[in-house]
Amino acid sequence: MLPSQRRRPPRVAVVIDTSASVSDPELGSALLEVAAIARAVGGAAIWSVCCRATRRSRSCHPLCQGEGIPLVGGGGTDLRTGFTRALRSRPDVVVVLTDGQTPWPDRRPPCRTVVGLFPRVGRIDEADPDHVPDTPPTWARVVEIGSG
Repeated sequence: MLPSQRRRPPRVAVVIDTSASVSDPELGSALLEVAAIARAVGGAAIWSVCCRATRRSRSCHPLCQGEGIPLVGGGGTDLRTGFTRALRSRPDVVVVLTDGQTPWPDRRPPCRTVVGLFPRVGRIDEADPDHVPDTPPTWARVVEIGSG
């Protein structure tokens, strides 16, 4: 096979929101999404970062499928720390699986970004029920994923 006929699969970093506002069924949907991404890219170049505001983002975990991801949750969300950690793996794409109740990075990352958004009837901030969070940034492609 000639080199021009081969293509390197994209390196993908998946940031999973594990805050208290994300339900167990939504975390299950997130794992299904990770498994689908791993299948699509051949599993060779995918990393996972679990993120919540009450602790630093968990380290990146290289994956071959949607198994073995430690989903430790609770507290609020600040996905900016998840982005920072995910970008250390130098991905071609960052996929964020979240309910959207989070601050977003001020700047566009140096790679494509896809936000898998869990649907919410009424989005609230855990600390302030009158607060309506910002929508995902315009530089991100937003896809609504399974409901909880």
